[in-house]
Amino acid sequence: MDVDAKPLSPGSRKVSPMAFTGTATVKLVSDNLVRITGLSLAGAAAGTISLQEGVGAEVECPAGFKPRTYKSSGNTSVSLQDAVEVNVLVAGLGVTTQVPIACVKTGTTVAGFLITLTNTTAATTSASLEIYIRFH
Repeated sequence: MDVDAKPLSPGSRKVSPMAFTGTATVKLVSDNLVRITGLSLAGAAAGTISLQEGVGAEVECPAGFKPRTYKSSGNTSVSLQDAVEVNVLVAGLGVTTQVPIACVKTGTTVAGFLITLTNTTAATTSASLEIYIRFH
């Protein structure tokens, strides 16, 4: 299922200025893996991705992707920050200079969980990105 992610409409949710450039193609690869393509990050910009139940992000994961906190076999609570893995790959051909992309995961609830990807260079837009979000 490919879903085009669109900026959220003002008034329905708090929306940050668009940091990602391009048009997101969001695909639920399996019930624990999402692939996002078609985006770049402007220099010094921070783009946000949320779960489907989240609010205020530029890109939302599909409804079929449902990471949750859980208890490990040792009865230890595993948070969303620990259970969700984010990999950012360069998808552009002929890229001679890769820009560093920092990833920060915040929020302790499904509605508040947010992935923030930041281009840490001030003046260089990233190449096209291929973003994988996996729930362990």
